[in-house]
Formats: sequence, C-alpha cells, structure tokens
Amino acid sequence: MKKGTMKKIIITITIIAFGFLGMMYLTSTNKTSNKRKEVVNIRKVETKKVIYDDFTLSVKGNGIVKSKQSLDVVSEATGKVLYAKNNAKNGTYYKKGEIILKIDSREVKNDLYSFRSDFMNSVASMLPELKNENNDEQYKKWYSYFNSLDIVKETPELPQTTDTREKIKASSRNVFSKYYKVKNQEILLSKYNIAAPFDGYISNSELIENSYVTRGQRLFTLIDAKNLEIAIPLLVDEVNLINFGTPPRVKIYSQKDKSKFIEGRIYRKDINLERTTQTINVYVSFVNRSLASDFLPGNYVEAEITGKKLADVTIIPRHLIDSEGNVFVIKDGKLGRENVDILTYQQDHAIISRSIPENSELVSTILQKPLVGMRISSINDPEPKDEKVAVSDSNDQSNNIN
Repeated sequence: MKKGTMKKIIITITIIAFGFLGMMYLTSTNKTSNKRKEVVNIRKVETKKVIYDDFTLSVKGNGIVKSKQSLDVVSEATGKVLYAKNNAKNGTYYKKGEIILKIDSREVKNDLYSFRSDFMNSVASMLPELKNENNDEQYKKWYSYFNSLDIVKETPELPQTTDTREKIKASSRNVFSKYYKVKNQEILLSKYNIAAPFDGYISNSELIENSYVTRGQRLFTLIDAKNLEIAIPLLVDEVNLINFGTPPRVKIYSQKDKSKFIEGRIYRKDINLERTTQTINVYVSFVNRSLASDFLPGNYVEAEITGKKLADVTIIPRHLIDSEGNVFVIKDGKLGRENVDILTYQQDHAIISRSIPENSELVSTILQKPLVGMRISSINDPEPKDEKVAVSDSNDQSNNIN
C-alpha cells in the first residue's frame, strides 16, 4: 500500500475517533445539565384589607340661600310720609318692634278722639239711671269703667253685661255700636305707623320722606338676613338615605371657601316629585348670626346632609367592582373572585354588607386580563424566596426511554 494512502486512512480514523470521544463527552455533560432551575415570577399587587364597621351615610346637594322671612310691605293708609328710617334705603338695618315708617295720621287721630268722646258721653248717660235704681253692683261696674276711659289712651274692653235690663240701657244709648266704632278707628290709626315684625334689612325700596303714599301701594320688602333656608333638590334614592325621624343635621359650605361652614337642620320636605327633574326638595334651616357674607341671601352654597347609620358594612372604591358585582381577592396566594352585596353608593365608593370574610385581601390594583387562579401576592407581604422548579428537556426524556 502506498504511503499516501496509508496516511489518509490514519487521518480519517483519527478524526472519527476524536469525533466519537467528543460526542461521548457532550452526552455525559448533557445528563448533568438537563435539569435547570426555573424561577417562577409572582405578580405583586396593591391590596386593601376588608374591615367591617358602622358607617353614617352622607348626601350632598346644593342650593341658593333664601331668607326664611321675607315680607312685602303694602300701605294700608293714605297720606304724607313724615318719617322713614334712613329714607328707607336698601340695606337699612332695623330691629324687631322698631318704627320704620310714619304716615301723617292727624286727621285719623282727630276722628278717633271725637269717637272716644262720643262713646264716653254714652257711658256717662247710663250712670244716673243705674244709681236711681239702687243697683249698686251695676253702677259701680260702669262707674269704674267710665273712670278708666281716657280720650288719648286705647279704649279698654267693655264690662260683661249679663242682665237683660242692663243690656237694654246700654243698647238704647248706642254704647255697643260706638265702642266698636272707636276700636275700628284705633285699628286704622295703627296702620299709619309701620313697625318691624322681626330683625332684618330693607330691600326693594323707592320710598323717601315727604313722599305721598296711597292705600294698596307697595312700599318695600323686609328681609330677615339671619334666619335663612336652602331648598336642596334630591333624587328619590338620595332621599331614601336620610332618616327624617329626627331633624337631620346639615353642614352648609361656602362655595368660595370650603373651610367656612355653618351647621343647620332639615325642617321640612316636599311631598310632590318635581316632574321635570324627578327630584324632591328638602329645606334646610340655619342661622347666620354673624351675617357672614358667604351665607347671605342669594349665595350659592353646597350642603352635606347626615344620612342613615348602617351597621356592619365596609367601604371599597367603586371601580373595583365589575359589572356582575364581583371583586378580586387573594386566596392562598392565588387570584380569586368574590361576589359582594352592594347596599348603596357614596360618590366614588360602594357600601358593602358582610358578604365576604373579614380581613380578606381585596385586590385594589386594576389587572389587565386577570386569570382566576394565577399566582399573586400583596406588595405589603415580605419578599418570598424564589421558587425553583425542575424541568426536563425532550432530549433527556428520549434518552430515558431508550
């Protein structure tokens, strides 16, 4: 055999031997490295523990402040205005019982004095006849009444007349008719002085001193700026959240500065549903003692009404509940789903009755494509040790079969 041929054979055998040895080495190392450690990733989420407690509902609304007492004053007399406090200008403050306006009443007053004088003459004409009849009881009664009469003072009530003969004497002298004529004139005279029925302010006035007013003329408006009310429209569902057994408490907030508020109470509510808005008005009463400008009549304010008290409930964000009334929770390290009983909503939160176990971990992170049963844990839990799982390759499995 030639040397060149032998040399090729030897090289070929050497290459095959080295290839076989390399394959055996790789096979032996593959068996020790077929099993690898795989780290299982556990998703971290924010959670909220479910705690049950008593909760007082609140209902929010708004409205415009109005005076509880607003009175349009109309003249019941005719004449010249002799006095008007501060010329009855808008914003003039007055106290209860204070005279706001005086109208010239001299003619009416003179007529009253004349009527009183005529009435006194009629009463005096009865006295001699009663004395001659020796009826001391009736005489003393009418004599005492006559002495109480004064032409410039209000006429007192007539004495009681029970005896028929006494009534005949009084009627024949027109005592009764003249008495009521005097009382009517006294009422008419009182209408020439207008006194304030409550503390407040003058508004919508175009009246000044020395002007002339007639009967039936509108003079001005009296407004109580301390005792106020707000009409707050509420939906029927909101009204049902309020306990009207006792006047519910209300906090009234300034629209400009939410740190300013006054407390009031609901004192009445409508019984008819507003057809266009489907709401019912509740009326809140409050007192603005300091006359704070944020709560004067005409201001737009917000109100928070204390509602019913619910026992054994929990509050969760509204967006955590799906359309079927379910929430996600963590159960044994896995994602679970629970159905909840929703009692009502409060703005962005839902009030839930005891429908899931207390201390359950409610998932508050919004999950994308959540799978019930997936491994999950709370970010508040300590970091767990990496879980390692042995996984065999297909080559190893084929080797084992062989």
